[in-house]
Amino acid sequence: MNTAKKWLIFWVVLAALFVGFFGIVLSGNFPQFAIPFSVFASDDKAKKKEELPKLKILALRDVNDQELLKQQMEKVEALNQAFKDSANFSSSQAMADTIEKIYGSAKEGKNSFDLYRKIYPMVSSEENGFVSVNLIGFGQRLVNDQPMTVQRQVWSFTDTNGRRHDYTVRLRFNEQELAELTAEEGSEVKSVITTDDTYLDKSADFETAWSEVVRRGTDTQLYREMKKAGLNSDQTEFKALEKSIEVTDPSGFFDLFKETRGDLTHAYLAGFYHTNTPTDGQSDYYFRVPTSEKNIAEFLVVYDRLQQKIVSINRN
Repeated sequence: MNTAKKWLIFWVVLAALFVGFFGIVLSGNFPQFAIPFSVFASDDKAKKKEELPKLKILALRDVNDQELLKQQMEKVEALNQAFKDSANFSSSQAMADTIEKIYGSAKEGKNSFDLYRKIYPMVSSEENGFVSVNLIGFGQRLVNDQPMTVQRQVWSFTDTNGRRHDYTVRLRFNEQELAELTAEEGSEVKSVITTDDTYLDKSADFETAWSEVVRRGTDTQLYREMKKAGLNSDQTEFKALEKSIEVTDPSGFFDLFKETRGDLTHAYLAGFYHTNTPTDGQSDYYFRVPTSEKNIAEFLVVYDRLQQKIVSINRN
């Protein structure tokens, strides 16, 4: 093949390449290349699964225990004054109206009827008598992330033979409504709470004690090491950590440590409840721990106000 023919073939091939290239450009049909990012995407997804939701907390620093106690005592005193008039026990509706004037509209009217049915033997005769309503416990709980006040009362009556009959009444309410009203015959063995119980104002002391437990009890590195070894509460390193926290009975601490994955800041305060016993003056603090995107573990921390010590930590 002579040189002229070779050059002719070269220019024909080159021209064909140019025509093909411009045809692709004009048509927009570029070759598609898939870059395998799936590995990176799966890593991101795994990381997201490890991120637990933050829950709303009940801010103790915004709660004045003495002011809260005063508010509860005012409501209890209002009940005592109202029930001195036996007409307010003349029917379930009369009693319900009396309660709702003090606590707000009842979410469930049936609850008042159930209470009236329980105490009816004590109010159906003029020979029976109302004695008093006493407060034996109060606090606050987050319900649907909104604070609700909780009261536990003892309603006392006497029968025709002079025998005393007690009923434990539990109320949950806010400024808008009475959300819950339940009752059972009998009463808890608790001392009644009065306005003179100034030592109830101990939330700040609990916050200090709990902050120290969180500081000493948080160890994410230890948790990771324990998880590799099977998360056994008898592991030497964990026993040393358990001894370092100031809790009278630390037997339930392992569950909290496990559910918070070694980071106790993931325990969110959801409520408290004060009682007044002759020996301790106990307060219960309720914590929620997110264990997944949807699941929550609940823990009860018992605090002795007189000794200013955390008594126990247990799954609730």
